[in-house]
Amino acid sequence: MKPANAVTTTPAAIHLAMLINMLSMGSMMMVMPLGPDLVISLGMQPEQTGYFSGGATLGAALMGLIAAPWLDRVNRKPALLVLLTLRFLLLMACALVQNSQQLLILFILSGCVAGPLSAILMAAVLDLVPPAERGRRLAYVGMAFSLAAILIVPIALILAQWLGWQSPFLLFGAGGLLLALLCALLLPSLPVTRSPQGSGLRQLLGAPLCQGALLILSLQMFGHFLLIPHFANYFQFNLAFPREQIAALYLCGGLASMATMRLCGGWIDQGRALAAILITSLLLALITLLGFAAPVGVPVYLLFTLFMALSSARSSTTLAITVAIPVPHQRAAFMSFQGTVTNVAAGLGSLISARYLFSDSTGALHGFAGLAWINIACSLLACGGVWLLLKGLAQTRNNNNPASGTARQGSQ
Repeated sequence: MKPANAVTTTPAAIHLAMLINMLSMGSMMMVMPLGPDLVISLGMQPEQTGYFSGGATLGAALMGLIAAPWLDRVNRKPALLVLLTLRFLLLMACALVQNSQQLLILFILSGCVAGPLSAILMAAVLDLVPPAERGRRLAYVGMAFSLAAILIVPIALILAQWLGWQSPFLLFGAGGLLLALLCALLLPSLPVTRSPQGSGLRQLLGAPLCQGALLILSLQMFGHFLLIPHFANYFQFNLAFPREQIAALYLCGGLASMATMRLCGGWIDQGRALAAILITSLLLALITLLGFAAPVGVPVYLLFTLFMALSSARSSTTLAITVAIPVPHQRAAFMSFQGTVTNVAAGLGSLISARYLFSDSTGALHGFAGLAWINIACSLLACGGVWLLLKGLAQTRNNNNPASGTARQGSQ
């Protein structure tokens, strides 16, 4: 592939990557707020919603780990097209099921494809984008999570309300196939150039800072997914929140998340990363305490918006801090392994919460306060871990800034 070709095709590739990420993430996220509709239409137990998110994220983590050694051996474009097509065909097939067990199996299979799909997509982006532009371009692609909450989830809820729960699976599956067609037309061939493999990855994963970062991210994600898969059911069946307003609820949460992530990003650029992580973590623990662990009647709109905004800002701040750990040639491997670890943590959180919670005849969930206390503990432990991580990074070179000193493998 010629460098000139990479430059001319970069804008289309970046837009496609953001749209693919948004649709893939949104189709994973939508099953959680669709929980009440699945309960009514398929006779599913409310607490079983966690099995969908847990199974899909664990499947994505497992397949991402299995596929990792093979993804760098093939041309990225045909691999991306195959994975895109398979991912969204399985998503469309979810609309054809007759019961919740069939839906669970197909949704998990679709999630399994999402792991290697995300890895090959980000590898393609890194291949196409010049190093000097990667920070800004990757930040643009990273907006997909918030846009999924703002656009995909509300659209899914409105479609399900008007046309039935099957309609979001059909629409987003068809949208994914359209994106696959656009990739076939607009993306250049991306053959892989072999690079010498040494002990860099082993050294990176053996570094205390790397291990600490992965543990911190796992704590955050585990605590987060103890609660979030069950929010729609909890709000509707426990707090009598109107079903027709859940889409607006996710819209508010997504908009607030974009604002807080932008604010914390500015703080990090100003060297105030510790302040950002302390404020977001402590406020998140406080809102979880007052809203779920020892509820005092916080309005649902305020509760959910603050929870989503603070958790998104905390996650983005933590990720920005951990990027300083690997040296440049280790970043892709570090991000891939980080994605696997966080997917496992999210999946375990979803599955454990689904096993722990139980519902009564009205659909109300019992045991939510206990999960909230665990969430608070995870949040505070992770906050302390980030403080220690920042102290450790202060004693090594910041690998985001090549002018700061001599690099050390894995920031050991």
